[in-house]
Amino acid sequence: MNKLLTYLTATAVGVAISTTALVAADMKMLTAWGANHSGTANMAYGYIDLVEQMSDGKVSIKPSGPEVVPAGKQLQPVASGVFDLIYTHGLYHTGTTGIGAAIDAVNGDIEKRRSSGVWDWIDKHYQETQNLKVVSIPTATTGFRFFLKNEMDPGKKLDGMKIRALPSYNKIVGSLGGTAVVIPFGELYSAAEKGVIDGLVWPSVGAVGFKFHEVTPYLAEPAFGTVSYLIMMNLDKWNALDADTQKVLLDAGYKLEQDTVGIFNKLLDEENAAMVEGGAKSTSIGYSLEEANKLFADRAMEVAIEKSGATGEEFRDFVASKGM
Repeated sequence: MNKLLTYLTATAVGVAISTTALVAADMKMLTAWGANHSGTANMAYGYIDLVEQMSDGKVSIKPSGPEVVPAGKQLQPVASGVFDLIYTHGLYHTGTTGIGAAIDAVNGDIEKRRSSGVWDWIDKHYQETQNLKVVSIPTATTGFRFFLKNEMDPGKKLDGMKIRALPSYNKIVGSLGGTAVVIPFGELYSAAEKGVIDGLVWPSVGAVGFKFHEVTPYLAEPAFGTVSYLIMMNLDKWNALDADTQKVLLDAGYKLEQDTVGIFNKLLDEENAAMVEGGAKSTSIGYSLEEANKLFADRAMEVAIEKSGATGEEFRDFVASKGM
């Protein structure tokens, strides 16, 4: 596959899986973004490669992107079984549940997410409410960043500016005096180029593939939060699989989570350098990292409660009780 970065792990090392009992399976995955997105290239395609290698080629997954089903409409076709798997972010289905968006507010430590029971809580929620089985929550601790057309004015901040922002980070936009607007990601470049928006909030890693730095050349610091993606499978199809195949899918998901943090830290350095070479410059949003993270985390949990009511409150309280 055409990847932005060659997947960096010796994927099967240390994973003892017998593939002799596996039943050959061909699966279909929907991805919220195409191959020019770093997340798709390294998470979705990385997962596909891991599964193929760990199954000794017996399980294959064919990806299709938003050109087949728009990113915001992909959950239902997977939940109903038209597709087997989905690679997405919780912000793309807040109309269905707010829990996925709130994962970004959870401590990004992969092992603690699992040992604390947070991972299992999320999995149980999606199984019970969406007919989806979580197989991986790959997370980029590189966070989100503002991309601005002009350098931040410390006095005026974002006063009067229109910033493309989804619900989890519109609180930061508003606190800086900006107005959060929602624009489909496929229209972001042209919207910034034409002056429809004055900037956007996007994951720190992944912007270079869309060339956002050409039209919003000021990279604002600090980046904040984590970016937690979801790889999930139709629950009925999951339950129909043999135990060995289920183990391969889960082990591949765990390995992906372990590898993603380091891969994205490296990608951040590479993509920052590429954007600076392309004319990008640094500016500041005027918050410390601690301040920005708190604003972001508070809002992400508010989204969970706004969209999922008592279930969102339960998730917030559970995460807090685990110190996560």
